[in-house]
Amino acid sequence: MLGLLAALCVACQRQPPVSLRLADGRPANLLLVTIDTLRADHLGCYSPAGRTLTPNIDALAARAVLFEHASAAAPVTQPSLASLLTGRYPGSHPVRFNGMRLPGDVPVLAESLAAVGYGTGAFYGNVLLAPGSGLERGFQAYTSFVSLAGPSDARGAEQARGWLSWPQPEPWFLWVHFMDPHGPYQAEPLPRAGGDPLPDTVLPVSPTNYGLGVIPKYQALPGLDRARDYRSRYRGEVRFTDEQVGRLLAALDDLDLRERTVVVLTADHGESLGEHDLYFQHGWFLFDDSARVPLLVHVPGVAPRRVSEPVSLVDLLPTILAGLDLPVPAGVEGRDLRPALGGAALPPAPVFAVSAYLNQLASVRLGSWKLIHTPGPPREQRENDPWAAYYARQASYALFDLANDPAEASDLSAREPGRAAELRALLSAWESAHGIPYGRPPEVELDPATREHMGALGYGD
Repeated sequence: MLGLLAALCVACQRQPPVSLRLADGRPANLLLVTIDTLRADHLGCYSPAGRTLTPNIDALAARAVLFEHASAAAPVTQPSLASLLTGRYPGSHPVRFNGMRLPGDVPVLAESLAAVGYGTGAFYGNVLLAPGSGLERGFQAYTSFVSLAGPSDARGAEQARGWLSWPQPEPWFLWVHFMDPHGPYQAEPLPRAGGDPLPDTVLPVSPTNYGLGVIPKYQALPGLDRARDYRSRYRGEVRFTDEQVGRLLAALDDLDLRERTVVVLTADHGESLGEHDLYFQHGWFLFDDSARVPLLVHVPGVAPRRVSEPVSLVDLLPTILAGLDLPVPAGVEGRDLRPALGGAALPPAPVFAVSAYLNQLASVRLGSWKLIHTPGPPREQRENDPWAAYYARQASYALFDLANDPAEASDLSAREPGRAAELRALLSAWESAHGIPYGRPPEVELDPATREHMGALGYGD
């Protein structure tokens, strides 16, 4: 095994590193598209089930490097995006729960790019990203298209296209965070071609935004109680947002920017649609339906390919900065993915994730093997805790072989004790280094309108 790793490392060294600079040495523009609550398996480029669902994203994938097994650092928005923009896992940065603020002493991508002359703009559809979150640092323009009245991504695409059309000095960094695949699912239903493989069951509405075998209260739509009705509307949301991604990417062609722009498309997390009895929720479990995300990287002049080695969104910041010959800040935990962009094999490396509720689940993936740690009850329980009925009575570990069990249905811990022990040692060391479990989340001061908006989107109890 060590000989194989050494050979892979030699191959990586022989492969010239991919540059994110243009042929004349100028730095490329950067377009970062993040899509809230987007499952990788709902894109045609990842699954036959999505072949007619996402033609615009699939067209991008056809000319991009596609990472088949990318993971969010946390299956909730703020911790996940804070990790993407800092290159650090939760615990290494302090944004452990939604509603927390990233402090100014943790460098973010936009600051690094603005410091070397990039023009920076961001357009966001999730209230959690509002100024004060700390994610706005480094952006010269930071604009909301948040809405509860209905689809907002069309407005976001239009605003971003307008920013691009206003003669932007190059290089520039534009971040667009689309929102509509997040519930409540208000799009027209779009049934799955070939039928829905998940159970179609009648579900009660939960009195809270959490629970097993229930529709979270913020997701409940009048007169709809069947699981398939919600899944078809989720698909409709994905289709609608794909159309807006297409409009945004078309602007690069309209303005003759495609060959000078690196495009990265990913998601903050996925969504459970009934797997493991969890319906239309995210943030709790670390199964791939919530933790796995799409990751497409298009670099002009770099050939499209698929990368099978698991990676994390914390890897994006060091990849971008190294590709621009910029220093990577101290404390960054991600790795440079440029060898994979250039066609070399990535040496195996562990990929971690942590959930964002009171008893933090944690996971590690190495190759096709994934270990999930479910802790016992949290050390500090709050009064009227809506999760109290769901805490495990004692800690446990579950081992999955995703190559043969992508649904994560069969725990192989007893059959593979050596592999389970190896991954448990990796995960335990990582948990200790990152202060997991975190304990009770802090009380966050929010203005009433923001708190109400967060509650409507399922961020409250």
